[in-house]
Amino acid sequence: MNILIVAARLCWPLNTGAKIRAYHLLRTLNQVHQVTLVTYYGDSEEQAHFSHFRNLGITLVPVFNPDIDKKLNFTAICRAMLSGLPLTVAKYHNKAMISALTSLALKKIDVIHCEHLHMSPMVPPGKSCFVLDAHNVESQIAGRYATAETSLSKKSLLNWNYKRFEKFEMDVVRKSNLVLAVSEEDRQTFLSLGADDNIQTLENGVDIDFFQPGEHEEGESLVFVGSMDWKPNIGGVDYFLDEILPLIRKSHPSVTVTIVGKDPLPKLMDRVATQETGVIVTGTVPDVRPFVEKAAVCIVPLKVGGGTRLKVLEGFSMGKAVVSTTLGCEGIECVDGEHLLIADDPESFAHAVTTLLENEELRRKLGTNARSLAEEKYSWDALGKKLLGYYDELFARGN
Repeated sequence: MNILIVAARLCWPLNTGAKIRAYHLLRTLNQVHQVTLVTYYGDSEEQAHFSHFRNLGITLVPVFNPDIDKKLNFTAICRAMLSGLPLTVAKYHNKAMISALTSLALKKIDVIHCEHLHMSPMVPPGKSCFVLDAHNVESQIAGRYATAETSLSKKSLLNWNYKRFEKFEMDVVRKSNLVLAVSEEDRQTFLSLGADDNIQTLENGVDIDFFQPGEHEEGESLVFVGSMDWKPNIGGVDYFLDEILPLIRKSHPSVTVTIVGKDPLPKLMDRVATQETGVIVTGTVPDVRPFVEKAAVCIVPLKVGGGTRLKVLEGFSMGKAVVSTTLGCEGIECVDGEHLLIADDPESFAHAVTTLLENEELRRKLGTNARSLAEEKYSWDALGKKLLGYYDELFARGN
């Protein structure tokens, strides 16, 4: 069948969780079907990656959007509010993309597979089946942001955005022939919000051949991996540096922390340069594995967000001991004390980290169990078969 995949960003190189998921699902579908990928790119440097997809036999339709990486400013917020679209959805709304999708829809397309809710308003109605890959329950995240905000003016705006997301998201979910939720928790959330029975679970995964255990652990070292232009990661790192790291350093003053991820904010870079010792911010790196391999403990101190964190699965696949908040490992079938340690307040998180730093046997036990879990449930090969099965069921129903 002919499948049109609509993505917010060119999913190569694999430097964000969203790109990793989109890329592996794209490759799975391309093994069996004819795939066309239409996606934004934001600068001329990305053009060097076009050939990667064409070499895979994928038809690529790149749409240039020079504003794709810009932050929401006052004008953009006003424009979004006038449009009635949620703030981040309005950011992706683009005339060139609408034109490209309208043109592609005139061809014989069996399925339009939309990566992310944000791209869905630009997909023209037609006879094709519509599949939504819901990386998150976006309204849930919007609600969490609104609840956490302390500024009254910002809280009012975020509450407006939350209410818009609730209606918008469910409208898209209900019109979809198939919705892929990244966890059973997300699936149940969609159902509780009034979704039909068109929701299936397709977890995030990990390349277990690429992310393999190593033997180069270095002392009292911690690592956080995640795109540092994503608000939940920014907030999680700030929370760790402000409230958790000082507690760890009471008993382990020489502990080091490496923060690995693209586009760290100047505020964080300035803080590390002027206030923090033993904290390294790498920015974009070609390969996160050397940083994870040498760490004694992977930390996931997230307090806001949704979906399933690929950073946890990558740590698991590399046989690493992980300390996470409950939200940080949400959607993964892991057990506290068996696959990782879970802690939701600064004192407990710091205690879990120091316990692991002092107990090599426990680190190895958790890492071994975590690797086994990644192999059994979260390899992209296994999840790819699950995805193709959902597609077969979709067409067996006559959709």
